[in-house]
Amino acid sequence: MNFKTTADIKVKEKIIDQVIGQDEAVNIVKKAAKQRRHVLLIGEPGTGKSMMGFALAELLPKEKLVDILSFPNPNDENQPLIRNVESGKGREIVMKSKFQSMNLFKFQNIIVFILVIISLIVPWWARDYYKSDIMFAAFFLGGVMFLAAFILFLNLGKRMVKVEIPRLIVDNYKKKQAPFFDATGAHAGALLGDILHDTFQSFMYSSIYIKEYNSDSFKLESIKKTLDKQFLKNKNNIIKKGDSYEAIHLPKNELFVLGETQNSISPVEVLSCNRYDYDGKMIKLTTSENKELIITPEHKIAINKNGKVVYKEAKDIKVEDEIIGKSENIVIDEQDVINTYNKKQQEQCKLYYQYLDLKNKNPSWGYKKIAKVMSQKIGKTKWWHKGIIPVPIQTANWLKEQGLLPLKIGNPKLSLIAKVIGATFGDGGIFENLNGIFLSSSEKEAVEEFGRDLEKIFNLKLNENSRIIEGGEYGHSWCYQNTNRNIIRFFLALGAPKGNKSKLALKIPNWLKFKDEFTLQFFGSFLGGEIGIPKVHINKFYLNTLDIAITGTEKLETNRYEFLSLLKSFLEIKGIETSSIKKRKTKTENVYLYRLLISTKIDNLIRFIRNLKINYCFYKKEKLVNTINQFIKIKKNRYEELLKRGYGAETSMKLLKITPNSLYEILNNKKFILKEA
Repeated sequence: MNFKTTADIKVKEKIIDQVIGQDEAVNIVKKAAKQRRHVLLIGEPGTGKSMMGFALAELLPKEKLVDILSFPNPNDENQPLIRNVESGKGREIVMKSKFQSMNLFKFQNIIVFILVIISLIVPWWARDYYKSDIMFAAFFLGGVMFLAAFILFLNLGKRMVKVEIPRLIVDNYKKKQAPFFDATGAHAGALLGDILHDTFQSFMYSSIYIKEYNSDSFKLESIKKTLDKQFLKNKNNIIKKGDSYEAIHLPKNELFVLGETQNSISPVEVLSCNRYDYDGKMIKLTTSENKELIITPEHKIAINKNGKVVYKEAKDIKVEDEIIGKSENIVIDEQDVINTYNKKQQEQCKLYYQYLDLKNKNPSWGYKKIAKVMSQKIGKTKWWHKGIIPVPIQTANWLKEQGLLPLKIGNPKLSLIAKVIGATFGDGGIFENLNGIFLSSSEKEAVEEFGRDLEKIFNLKLNENSRIIEGGEYGHSWCYQNTNRNIIRFFLALGAPKGNKSKLALKIPNWLKFKDEFTLQFFGSFLGGEIGIPKVHINKFYLNTLDIAITGTEKLETNRYEFLSLLKSFLEIKGIETSSIKKRKTKTENVYLYRLLISTKIDNLIRFIRNLKINYCFYKKEKLVNTINQFIKIKKNRYEELLKRGYGAETSMKLLKITPNSLYEILNNKKFILKEA
């Protein structure tokens, strides 16, 4: 037939329909379900295709669920045999196959043991029978060679005999509804932010934790920088669509990011990358915890409406709408504490949880049977069966009893924890051998306060697992030490430095940025150890330098500048003027002193003492207040002298280098009184 246009082609209504709006979409899916037809969902990311898939999965009856198994094909290994079995039976079939494979070789150890005994007895029999040492040696060497050859053939036989164990492709064990797998990037919100949103509309200048080539450690890097590197590496394989859209498929093990799988943070491999330009208005959403998300107006966001998740476009969100974030704002959890132990201990924890999982799913199994299934020694599962668990999990359980795991943003002790961890970046720390967490000070009252704070956090008894020792050349230094390994591991998981800090990269833990109170306490404790308080100069015209100094090797120069730059930004937010960061050598070889200089103007000093905390150092606060009072008195006397000489107020302020605010403080405060933040 000849058609002028495609509009002349008649299409049966039962096969396909134009879907406009939600009601029509529901009707067409119902019609397709009745006719047992397939539905192809096409559209831009964020239009609700995945939600429809989830809804369909919920509608399927429970009794129709099946497990799908893949059996080896003896005729063609490239085309496995696929079989459906009743839901929950798949695991039983796989487990039976594993036990059958074990039975094939179960008598080998007995045979080898018998042959060893024979090879030991026969040479002595030959020596006695033939009355010859030569025959003894011959039978002995022959027996050893025969035994070695027999064991070799046994091992070769194991490799040659292929045990056909089926693989469970779809597992519906104890499932209440049909499974649905979202291909658009499940849990991708955890990669780029903790608000549920469409990752194809993410703001590319955000930062993300990545590691390349499955390396040992993750690093924080901007999404733009990561994408630029990957597109440059794979420039010959770029897929382009239109003028602005680009995509690449990455090689295996090329790039990993931190993602959320099974409610825990773990490495996730990146399979592909894409990017495109957007030219238009953006909308900034702020959550109740002051977290921001910059998105396009049509970007859909998860909203809590009467206890249910509803997706709204950003342009339609109102002030009273509750944006759904992650289920819990967790600072650290059990896995973070386990990760402070070595890889062997981490692996034991993983095996222990596998043991518990098998035990829960198979209550009738004993520890011996579980050991066989896990391919572990019986002694190991026997200890677990008796309740003796891996040390990292013991530590985590102790912290759970103190109400500190999982540690959430709303925990009332988190401010005190920030105060303690700040001290570990200053005059405190954690010993390299993990034998203690400590704070050193010339004031005994300061280290006693540090100890009391630890007791409050962990509900310790007075002086439990702790001591205060006196040291220093003249006996004027005090050091508090607590040897509780659970406490030490807790602070390690939170990001406290371990060992000699002059050789370590100092990184401010990200969780401290969640609340202003946390950063205030953290830097307050850091300043208590590292701030240098000025004195009035001998000529009484100005003060000596007010600075914050930390040491570090030359290799750590970039890190030290970054750390002090973050501190500089924090001080400026608090209204405190700072100047440059200086570097100079110390007496120790290859160790430098990095100093952040702070303005010593009267009003800046007053803002410093009023807007900041100085923790674990009483004399520095007192010394700074005394310096301010002394300098105010000097400035006031000189100001009055200039007025007597006939100078005006404005000229006098210029000569004395003071501002109107400073003048107000000078004239209205006979004595400056400390009003700490």
